[in-house]
Amino acid sequence: MKLHLLLPEIILFCGALTILVSDAFLRKKFEDIFYSSHFLALLFSAASLLLAINNFSIIDNGFNNGLVSNLFTSFVKIITLLLLIFTILISLDFVYSVKKISAELLALMMISTAGSMILVSANDFLTFYLGLELQALPLYLLASMNRGSKKSSEAGIKYFILGCLASGLLLFGISLIYGFSGTINFESLNFIYHGFANEKNTIPVAVMFGFILVVIAMFFKVSAAPFHMWTPDVYEGSATAVTTFFATVIKFATAMVLLRLVTTVLLGWEGVGKIFAFVALLSILIGSFGAIFQKNFKRLLAYSSIGHVGFFLLGVASFGRETMAACMLYMLIYAVISIGTFAFLNLMKGDDEEKVFDISSLSGLAKTNPTMAFSLSVLMFSTAGIPPLAGFFSKFYIITFSISYGLLPFAIAAIVISVAAAYYYLRIVKIMYFDESNGVMQIEDIGNVKLIVLLSALINIGLVIFVNPLLSLLKNFL
Repeated sequence: MKLHLLLPEIILFCGALTILVSDAFLRKKFEDIFYSSHFLALLFSAASLLLAINNFSIIDNGFNNGLVSNLFTSFVKIITLLLLIFTILISLDFVYSVKKISAELLALMMISTAGSMILVSANDFLTFYLGLELQALPLYLLASMNRGSKKSSEAGIKYFILGCLASGLLLFGISLIYGFSGTINFESLNFIYHGFANEKNTIPVAVMFGFILVVIAMFFKVSAAPFHMWTPDVYEGSATAVTTFFATVIKFATAMVLLRLVTTVLLGWEGVGKIFAFVALLSILIGSFGAIFQKNFKRLLAYSSIGHVGFFLLGVASFGRETMAACMLYMLIYAVISIGTFAFLNLMKGDDEEKVFDISSLSGLAKTNPTMAFSLSVLMFSTAGIPPLAGFFSKFYIITFSISYGLLPFAIAAIVISVAAAYYYLRIVKIMYFDESNGVMQIEDIGNVKLIVLLSALINIGLVIFVNPLLSLLKNFL
């Protein structure tokens, strides 16, 4: 049965159950049990990370070829677990403030991460769907967990309804694929429609339609336009620690799942690349211009994430091995930027949450906290794609490879739109350095979170030295 392939997921899931059981039975005796919950979450996440690293070189499949382990899946699992550990460290202050639901918060994040790891290892659509639902169900609860915000319940309901719609489309697509091909295994589908058994590359219309429905469901999960409508509400309504989890762990893992789905099953299908290219361009357009009119920092970052997904999909549309490696590099750099930016959001405190997350509350930050202002400025410049920061090179490779694979019009449009998008990133820097402080927001003195923000900024500065070797390394994982 090769249980070792699932050991990281099992450890993470068992850790979540341990945290829930310990909290249920020991809360009345120990009021500060949430400290233990936080420690156990870090401990089990670290143990799962060590097991994932230990399985890194294993190339195998198991569970009746339903799960696969290779360099790509191992890489994604390791990065996902690292992001989870950083998210748990960032969430300590929030866990302290919501002691009653601290165990549930941590356990749900761990279960969702375990689902993401199963999802990326899936080698057939049954395992794929099980992993997707294990990832998604805790997210609906997490989105509505912020009891201090009236918008949290609304965000949770919207996300749940749209998530059910996406799951329905996915299941309908899978049923069409199975009905006309007789299999749901990725390798078998690849052989039938791309291998020697299909020399004329003839693909039944129903199978193609089924795959389009599956891809649409994944577009929803990565919040690509026009399936993005849940993202701004969930980012704004959720607790900041939960938003951090959405923007880093879930965003990275789901994008990598889509990349694996494309490289395993959809590779080379005529016409599919155009779908990705148009969705990419629409995402960049909506993400860029939608953010310009936002006053809330979290909603701005939500639209920014939609734009970043657009660049990622533009790379996927090329279906080239070099471009796929560039997509991996893009999401890796985006994850580093996001973990730093959302860690900074967790430091923002004040009497009125809506006013605190208003962009104007950042005014004068350079005078009151120059280190955090510098770090956030670096992250904003990198997000805008300004050289020589890491964000520039991630976009540069996507654009370069897209042009080389015949997507010149889309690449030019993406460049023009992204230049316009730089406005709202630069506006944040301008507010921090040139506006007078209005005293609405204060930066909490949380050492571990400040360190994560600073490290994220320094990585974005120093990564320029390692970009080419890193890209060459990522090619070997495909």
